[in-house]
Amino acid sequence: MCIKLMAGEGEIDNQEYQFFLRGGTVLSRDGQPLRPPNTDWITDQAWDNVCELEKNIEVFQGLSSAIQLNPKEWFRWFSSTKPEPEKAQLPGEWETKCEDAMKKMIVLRCFRPDRVRFAIINFINTYFRSTDFTTSKSTSVMEAYEESTAETPIIFLMAPGVDPTE
Repeated sequence: MCIKLMAGEGEIDNQEYQFFLRGGTVLSRDGQPLRPPNTDWITDQAWDNVCELEKNIEVFQGLSSAIQLNPKEWFRWFSSTKPEPEKAQLPGEWETKCEDAMKKMIVLRCFRPDRVRFAIINFINTYFRSTDFTTSKSTSVMEAYEESTAETPIIFLMAPGVDPTE
């Protein structure tokens, strides 16, 4: 819903959004810049995404070079815990080059797909200036039962790892 509203207002670049959703598709690594040495924290998939991002979206040109020149600075961002990578500033000039949240989420997606969910929540909260769309409202089973009828069933959606016995 957030993206549709932003697209309607012309605030979303479709090419960037599609990259955020799908990442980069590498058909051949010929001509791809080499991953910096001693950077085991950069997976092959992450490096492929960086190189494809750089190749396909103009604002990201030079990203692989920046990482090659300052791998320690990028590792600090990658491994940051306070603030987390989705809230931390990108290294060097990339904080200003990625002037909007979508661009920052794309970079995050390349390196830290495990943190993308949190970045999306921050993105939505910022857009709507509210946590109403990202915070679950707890409901007791009794409240749900009282609102139900024979024509209005109760449907429970369970997420992996949730313990329903409470």
